[in-house]
Amino acid sequence: MVCSLWSIHLKTAVLQIDRCYFLCYLPHPSESRLTITYEARNPNLPTMLGNIPLQKSNVLTQILLSQELSCIDNINSKSHLDYDTQELLTEFGITSQLMLPVKSNSGEIGAIVCSHCSGDRIWSNSEISLLQAVCDQLAIAIDHAQLYTQSRSATLIAQTQAEKLTEILHKLQQTQSQLIQNEKMSSLGQLVAGVAHEINNPVNFIHGNLTYANEYFQEMLTLLHLYQQHYPQPQAEIADFAKKIDLEFITDDLSKLLSSMNMGTNRIREIVLGLRNFSRHDEADKKLVNIHEGIENTLLILHHRWKNNGIGLDISIVKKYGDLPLVDCYPGQLNQVFMNILTNAIDALEESMVNRKITDKPQIIISTEILESKFVVIRITDNGLGIAEDVKKRLFDPFFTTKQVGKGTGLGLSISYQIVVEKHGGILNCLSEPGKGTEFWIQIPI
Repeated sequence: MVCSLWSIHLKTAVLQIDRCYFLCYLPHPSESRLTITYEARNPNLPTMLGNIPLQKSNVLTQILLSQELSCIDNINSKSHLDYDTQELLTEFGITSQLMLPVKSNSGEIGAIVCSHCSGDRIWSNSEISLLQAVCDQLAIAIDHAQLYTQSRSATLIAQTQAEKLTEILHKLQQTQSQLIQNEKMSSLGQLVAGVAHEINNPVNFIHGNLTYANEYFQEMLTLLHLYQQHYPQPQAEIADFAKKIDLEFITDDLSKLLSSMNMGTNRIREIVLGLRNFSRHDEADKKLVNIHEGIENTLLILHHRWKNNGIGLDISIVKKYGDLPLVDCYPGQLNQVFMNILTNAIDALEESMVNRKITDKPQIIISTEILESKFVVIRITDNGLGIAEDVKKRLFDPFFTTKQVGKGTGLGLSISYQIVVEKHGGILNCLSEPGKGTEFWIQIPI
């Protein structure tokens, strides 16, 4: 409405009138009203800004709605002017008045009112024509202002919708990546559980028979000693064969061999149990679990990578376990988080060792504790090279990875974040400084 104010001041100066104001009709289902929104006046005159009392605006409202031009040379000589309107004009010292309707295409109804306060004023045709042209321009300006406002509003709505669509697209990408990863983990879990089951049967068979094999060996060994005791001088053929097979070494080593086989089958059974516990493909619901068992199973699966066995990196695993209660969680998904974080820690230490950028023995510290009696905190810390600030900001973004092609999908930490934060209502944070290692903080409600 800047142009309205400018037009009003222009009329006051050019036409040399005492007062010019913009009268606006505001329709309302319960109560319509007239209001004066802008005015230019002689400084000695009182202001008319604001609403006009209803009892004094009936005639003015009818004139506005009929879009009629109202020209009053002298309010006292206008016989059809009602008492209330005449009283209103007299209250503000108006002696003559010219009211020109302004109606825009947007439906707004108003009028420009020029008033004189010092006697009669004969409004010439040229003045009326000039004012009518200004009113037409003002109506166009109001339409333009309305269009501009609508355009701004539409732009804001479109921008808001675009932001919502961007957010929805981001969530869809996260959901898609999670579905892909969950499908992979589900398939892998079923495969691991199936393999573990198939391995478990023959291993149990071998492990169970080793006990009898050891008993049979001891009985055969006892029988051999009895023969040696009662027949100290065997036939030459028997003596030669005993010397050929080194009977003393066999009797001494066979016991150790059976013992090592028993240890081997026990180890295989532990691995199979760890695989079954880690996959937990049949446990989709929440349940009370021992967090430490999940960590131990994960370490067992990754044993070949961190242990010094000719292949592993000889990483020292330091466990600082607190006294934790059973935690209500999704065990299979939480094991997936442990797997992703420990794998990243091992990868970081491996890269540091290959590039010979650390001189200390590689180490991963796993500590657990209770926080405020409401949360369980698991901290996994390595003494690698740490993470740069710009990388740390994008660490949990889907498909973001610093690894070479083929060594990472960029989904591990993103999925871990969703599991901890969205599925468990917890916190997953990364604390790291270049050259000072990295710590992942996992906090989940008990």
